[in-house]
Amino acid sequence: MNILEGLNSKQREAVEVTEGPSLILAGAGSGKTRALTHRIAYLIYEKKIPPQNILAVTFTNKAANEMKERVSELLSSGGIKLNHQIPWLGTFHSICVKILRREIQGISGFTSDFSIFDSDDSLRAIKHAMRALDISEKKYNPRAIRSFISSAKGELIGATLYKKYAHEHFQEIVSRVFVEYEKILQKANALDFDDLIFKAVDMFQKNPSILKKYQDRFHYILVDEYQDTNHSQYIFLKLLAEARQNIFVIGDDWQSIYSFRGAKFQNILDFKKDYPKAKTIYLEENYRSTDKILEAAQAVIKKNEMRSDKNLYTEKRGGAPVVVAAAPDKLTEIEFILDEVLSLKEGEGRELRDFVILYRTNAQSRLFEEFMIRRQIPYRIIGAVRFYERKEVKDIVAYLRFMTNSSDAISLSRIINVPPRGIGDKTLQKILSYDIGNWQNIVDIVPKSKPFFKIIERLRAETVALSPERIIDRILSDTGYKEFLSDGSLESESRLENIEELKSAASSHEDLGSFLESIALISDIDDHHQSDNILTLMTIHSAKGLEFPVVFISGLEEGLFPHANSMDDQFELEEERRLMYVGMTRARERLYLGFSKSRLMYGSFQLCEPSRFLEELPQQEIELIEL
Repeated sequence: MNILEGLNSKQREAVEVTEGPSLILAGAGSGKTRALTHRIAYLIYEKKIPPQNILAVTFTNKAANEMKERVSELLSSGGIKLNHQIPWLGTFHSICVKILRREIQGISGFTSDFSIFDSDDSLRAIKHAMRALDISEKKYNPRAIRSFISSAKGELIGATLYKKYAHEHFQEIVSRVFVEYEKILQKANALDFDDLIFKAVDMFQKNPSILKKYQDRFHYILVDEYQDTNHSQYIFLKLLAEARQNIFVIGDDWQSIYSFRGAKFQNILDFKKDYPKAKTIYLEENYRSTDKILEAAQAVIKKNEMRSDKNLYTEKRGGAPVVVAAAPDKLTEIEFILDEVLSLKEGEGRELRDFVILYRTNAQSRLFEEFMIRRQIPYRIIGAVRFYERKEVKDIVAYLRFMTNSSDAISLSRIINVPPRGIGDKTLQKILSYDIGNWQNIVDIVPKSKPFFKIIERLRAETVALSPERIIDRILSDTGYKEFLSDGSLESESRLENIEELKSAASSHEDLGSFLESIALISDIDDHHQSDNILTLMTIHSAKGLEFPVVFISGLEEGLFPHANSMDDQFELEEERRLMYVGMTRARERLYLGFSKSRLMYGSFQLCEPSRFLEELPQQEIELIEL
């Protein structure tokens, strides 16, 4: 068997250089996974390295499973069955769990059968810690506190060290909760998701003998998507590799788009500072996109100053030009995209699975969903729940429904304690056992429910003559829901954007009844189509690692993409440009870029400027269509 068969010269070089540190800068569509999996097989088949002495880490279970399958297939064709002697191959978290299960006794207070708390478990534990400290959940959002603690652990900052850095009031609150939260975890013999890497690194640093054990075990370390590593992952790898220096990292700084998760693309740019003897190899031949798509994408990304130098090329010449569609408004833009999908489906014999519609924010999916339901186009959304299934949207809709139907116990049970009003499950069950339409009798039995029912009664009386979007405004202010969401986190910002999109949807209806009916109709048939041959919608963040024959990127307006929050920050703006590059390079054959000259935002029409990314395109490679 020839492991190198089918590889180009640079891929072969990446596979064959097995000793010492190696940095592989792999452009989009350049066969990154192919080079990585062939290298693992080459180490085992040609170099006779025992599989258990190889560590390969990546970021998703999907990528890890794909790597396992490819390596097994390669070796099986050469007559090698891995059986139980397989490389340690998985995500950072799964590898760390495996190590901690064996070595957790090195951390006092934990045993090898520790539980792993998911995000809901962690949130409940944080709320428990806040109650123990008499810290109000109304005043301090538990999700925001959890976000701060998660970020700290990603930076390898524990509760004790965090206390030294806490200078602002909210940080001091976080610090107090952090200490109590860690006590709760330890008492429960549990680790949260961030602990899995944090504790492994901490154990290595405090127990040299344990670190040496795994340094002696892992003679070769391979890392996928190195540009997405955060600080704790970076240190984890650095500790394991420092003995032999046989670390092979592959990735693309041009595709680093997860700084909001703590990823530091500077890690890949600084690799040669950490490993001065590292060999750098560029994978620049693109096997995915046509020449016109590739040249357009490179023209955009090369406006970034903080990047490596690569010049991608492809043998797929003579493709269709990149289409830039200028629409007078969002509705026209969406109609054009869906018309083009159906036209290509009919004219070129394409399937719906060949298309993807990408956008910057989840809130943009709402209009697409409504149009596709109306036109009976099967679709699915990847990476996010459907618009009307998002919690904040469902909460506001529940308020609207209960205002119009005082007997709607389902809506009442959802909103009576959102925002928190001190009404627990037992109290709620007591309320629901009575005629909820006659709330005056209920408050005599459950006095703490009176403020809620008074708010609803006032809203019913005072919003009769208001439009649906103005009623939503009153709900947000009178119930305290807007303040409840506004904790300053990226998560809260996204939720508030979704509510503004809900208001935009409501503005097209004259009365509340017709608006709620339209939502009910959408919800009723939302999951009607189950076929795999359906049109895909997703954010560009969710699309990384995927590819489609035809890609539409919608909403290319200043303030939307690039996002308004990035406009005054060069680092953030460059990340937005990397995000644009990722979106463009998902396309294999056709790429459409759409923008609207006006957009319904926050309940009113606003004029929009085309995204600066459109101005950066090479004019000879694009076709401008005025709709």
